[in-house]
Parts: sequence; C-alpha cells; structure tokens
Amino acid sequence: MNDAPATSTNMLGILAWVFTWWLSEAVPMPITSMSPLFLFPLFGISSADDVAHSYMDDVIALGLGSFILALAVEHYNIHRRLALNRTLPNDLLFCGNPLNPPLLLLGICGTTFFVSVWMHNVAATVMMMPVATGILQRLPSVNRSQPEYSDQLVTNFCKAVILGVIYSASIGGMSTLTGTGVNLILVGLWKSYFPQEKPISFSTWFFFGFPLALVIFFALWATLCLLYCRKGSSRSLSAYLDKSHLKRELDLLAEYYTRTTLAFSKSLLKARAT
Repeated sequence: MNDAPATSTNMLGILAWVFTWWLSEAVPMPITSMSPLFLFPLFGISSADDVAHSYMDDVIALGLGSFILALAVEHYNIHRRLALNRTLPNDLLFCGNPLNPPLLLLGICGTTFFVSVWMHNVAATVMMMPVATGILQRLPSVNRSQPEYSDQLVTNFCKAVILGVIYSASIGGMSTLTGTGVNLILVGLWKSYFPQEKPISFSTWFFFGFPLALVIFFALWATLCLLYCRKGSSRSLSAYLDKSHLKRELDLLAEYYTRTTLAFSKSLLKARAT
C-alpha cells in the first residue's frame, strides 16, 4: 500500500466509504449513489465533467429537465390558464365576438403548440387533452339515431379540436431539442459520428426548427378549418360555449391558487414565529 499511487489509495478509500453507506443506509440511497460526483474530483481521481458524463449524458439531462418543467406547469395548471384565457369568447384575438370556431380552434391549438415548444410533446399532449375535452364536454351529445345538421357541425368541431391538439403538440415539438425525443437522439448521434463538427446547440436548432414548425402549424389549422369548421357552426356552438362558462373555470383556478398562496404564507409566518 505504501508503494501504491495516491489516487489508487484514495479510490480504495472512497470505495469502502460508499460501500459502508450503501450497506448501512446511513444516508439516503440517492445521496450515496451520487457521492462520487463530489468525492472523485475532491480527491483528484477524476474531473467533475468525466464523472458527470458517466452518470448521465447532457442530452439525457436536457430531456429530464423538459419533463421536470412539464410537471411544474401541470402542478400549477399554467396550461389550463393559458387555454382558458385564449378561448374566452370576448377575446377578439383568438375567439371573436360572436364566437368564431376557426379562431377558437386556433386558440386551443396555439396554446398546445406553445406548451409543446418548451417541453416534451408527449407531456404537452397529456396536459392539454383534458383541457380540450373539458371545453368540449359543454357541447351536447349527438343523437346518432336522428342526427341533425347542427349535431354534425358540433361533431366536426370536436374532431377538429382533438386532431388539432394532437398534431399541434407534435409540430410544436419540432421547434426545440426538448420538444421531442427524436431531436435529442439526433444530437447524440451527431456528437458520436461527427465529433469534429460543431455540436447542435439549443439556439441553433430553434432558429432552424421554429420557423418551419410555425409554417406547418398554420397549414394544419387551415386544413382543419376547411374540413371541419363549416358555415353555420358559429351559431351552433355559441349556444353552449359562452363567456360565463369559461370565465367561471378561470376564476375558480385563480381562487384556488389565491387560497393556496395565503395558506402557504400563513404556514411560513407560523414557522418563523416558532
């Protein structure tokens, strides 16, 4: 042992240290498993970059950060607030007054597109689909035995919203590296097969993918409007989708988070007082 290099001795000591923590569970297992991240650089065994790459590639970390962002957005219902704000019938930008089905569809799909740009498209779809179906549940069910023309208009609009949400999430995912897993795989393969070339950065891909995704998104919206938003649908939908229904949901969200914030503030004040 006296003739062994210092790094070998340090490595043996860290190995015994980690094994002791692992077997005794003196500290939580995640902390034990991550301890080489700071022990190896501290004792000169390896650099922090090399150890970090052994744990997780930066591409995987980028995808993991996207899912963490999706969980935060879902927890605070930011996606619902965006969708409800954009689909209020008095919003002249995305809905019109009276109700304009193509603009209402643009508001829902545009929100999905925006959310999917910054997080994984699967997570965006899972979050936005309940918002879309919640709005569509206010529409009457179609009588299949005796379908009327107004029922067909409502059914077509529901199809447009569902298809729009699904495809908008996929199209929005093209815009950034975190939008879909395929983009991350491309970055990893590019680094592996072309290490001498300049790596694909987040901004480089964004300036390439976002304009293309924007063109495809508006093409999707125009196609759905031509196929499903026919003349007369405005009158059929206005009877069920009015300002009061959507505004009530938005007010309930605001009231819920106001109460939550007040309760959290009170708990902090009590903790400081004690």
